[in-house]
Amino acid sequence: MCFVSPARVVRLTPFGAEVERAGACFEISLLFLEEDVAVGDWVAVQAQRHAVARLSEDEAAELLRLYAEITRHLEGTPA
Repeated sequence: MCFVSPARVVRLTPFGAEVERAGACFEISLLFLEEDVAVGDWVAVQAQRHAVARLSEDEAAELLRLYAEITRHLEGTPA
């Protein structure tokens, strides 16, 4: 089972991209993507190392909403 998290591309690098997620920036590989990405695009990142899919703005927003809901549930806080 793979867990991915959405991250926004902030800079393209010679070997991948720098992405931002929740205020943290880190570099990932784009090797597994079959489509091009640009600065501002959302990608699904696996294990904070590889982008495995490009996401639409709506897909990224929905994943972020679901992860926030799961976190609230696990912490026992109301929505």
